Amino acid sequence: MVGAEIYTTVSSEKKVEFLVREFGISRSHIFNSRSVSFEKDLMRETNGKGVDLALNSLSGELLHATWRCIAKWGMMVEIGKRDLLGAGKLDMEVFLANRSYRCVDIDEMCKERPEMVGR
Repeated sequence: MVGAEIYTTVSSEKKVEFLVREFGISRSHIFNSRSVSFEKDLMRETNGKGVDLALNSLSGELLHATWRCIAKWGMMVEIGKRDLLGAGKLDMEVFLANRSYRCVDIDEMCKERPEMVGR
């Protein structure tokens, strides 16, 4: 994305090294996806603002941590299914800052709109 500042979470140091080497993502923008500690780290790196857009596949408390990292007027796009299928709940208070939540079922997109996936 032109002009986008990218932050990400990963589960291993090997993945960190790959993102730094192959995509030039700053090490300070890569956090641990296996712990809610990424919330504190990301908020520190964004001076408490959070991110404008998050693509999320984490579940449970990690999903909630991602949701709290969304900046005012920002959006979270959910691509995971675990919480959807398990009737998970989102903290509604986060919506007060005009944040949006969007779900995209990639499996259904592949079946129903394969031309979108090809792009």
